[in-house]
Amino acid sequence: MADSATANSEKAVQPKKNNKLHPVLRRMIRQILIFLVSLALVLGTIAIAIQTVYNKFIKPVDPEDDTLITIEVPMGTSINGIADILYENNLIRNTGAFKLMVDLSNKSNKMQAGKYELSKSMTMQEMIDELMTGQVSVSTVLVTIREGDDIRTIASRLVNEYDMDFTQEQFIAEAKNIEKYETDFPFLSEIPEERREMEFPMEGYLFPETYYFYADSSPERIIRTLLNEFDFKFTQEMRDSAEQKGMTMDEVVTLASVIQSEAKTEEFAKVSAVFHNRLIRKMNLESCATINYVLEDREVNQITLTTEDTKINSPYNTYRNPGLPLGPISSPGEDALNAALNPYEEYMAPNEEMLFFVLMDPEIGLHAFNSTYEGHLKDKQKYEVNWH
Repeated sequence: MADSATANSEKAVQPKKNNKLHPVLRRMIRQILIFLVSLALVLGTIAIAIQTVYNKFIKPVDPEDDTLITIEVPMGTSINGIADILYENNLIRNTGAFKLMVDLSNKSNKMQAGKYELSKSMTMQEMIDELMTGQVSVSTVLVTIREGDDIRTIASRLVNEYDMDFTQEQFIAEAKNIEKYETDFPFLSEIPEERREMEFPMEGYLFPETYYFYADSSPERIIRTLLNEFDFKFTQEMRDSAEQKGMTMDEVVTLASVIQSEAKTEEFAKVSAVFHNRLIRKMNLESCATINYVLEDREVNQITLTTEDTKINSPYNTYRNPGLPLGPISSPGEDALNAALNPYEEYMAPNEEMLFFVLMDPEIGLHAFNSTYEGHLKDKQKYEVNWH
C-alpha cells in the first residue's frame, strides 16, 4: 500500500505537458503566412498586369497570320517613323511599346532603310532583328536618266536596260496623266493646254540624274522622283532669272532641251546665244533636233535631214514655225538650263550676233559659228563631208 501511495504521489506531482505553440513562434508563423499570401497576391497581380500589357501592347497582332506584308523604310527614317510605318500596316499593336523595346535593346541607330517583308505573326523582337539586317526583300536598281533622253527613250531604257516591272506603254501612259501631279508640282500648270492633249505633256521635266529605285517601283514612283529632282534643281535664282528675261519656266525648259540636243556641254552657251539672237530677230530656229523629235522612223541625233523632213506639219517643226517648238524635246540637264538663261554674251554683240552654226566633225561634236548666211554656207560645204 505504501508503495502504491508513493507512486500515486509521484504521479500527482509531475507537471502536465503543454501542447500549445509558444506565442512568439505562433506570431512568426502567422506573419510568414500573411507574407506568403500577400506575395502570392502581388505576384498574381503582377502576372495579370504583365499578361494584360503583353496582350495589349506587345503580343503579335495575329499569331496565326503568316501573310507577308511589304513595308518600305525610306532613307533617313527615324525610329518614330519606323514605328508609325509598322503601326499603319497593322504589324504592331502600339508604337510606344515598339520604341521602348528598341531603346532598351540599344538598337535604334542600327535600323536600315529598305523594303522588308514582315507578318502579323512576328514578335516585335523578330521585326527589330529583321530591320537590323538590311537584307531587304526587294533589290534596288541604280538607274541613270541621261541628259537629252526623251520620255520614249526613258521608258524604253527603264524596261529594256533596267528590267523594271512595267511596260513602256504603262510608263508613257502614266507620264501623260499630268493632272495627277499638278497639286504636288505646281510648275506643271505652266504647260499649255495644246500640249496637254498630246502624248508627252511632261516632256522635259523628268530630270536627268542617277537614282536608286526599287526593282518593283511603279511608273508613278519614278515620275514623282524625277519631278521632285527637277523642282530642286530649277532653283529660285533660275526662276528669277527667267522672269527678268521675260521667259516662263516652260520656255526655258523648251529652249534648254533644244540646246541639250544640239551641242556638247562646252558649247551650250554659244548655241544658246544663236537661238536667242534668232528669237529676237524673229527668225525660225531651224533646229534639226526638233525635226528628229517628230520623225516616225527617227534616229536619235540624226545629222542630216531631207527637204521633205523640214516640211513636216508639226508644232515642233522649227524650220516651218517661228519661235520655240510647242514644248521640250528631251530632258535637259542643269548645264543646259543654265545656258538657256545665260547665253554667251560675245555672240550677242550688236551687229555681230552669231545666227548660224554647223557641225564640224561628228566624232568631236563641235560647231563652227557664223554671223552671216554666206559664211554658214561655206562652212557647211567644208564640213558636210564628215557627216557620212
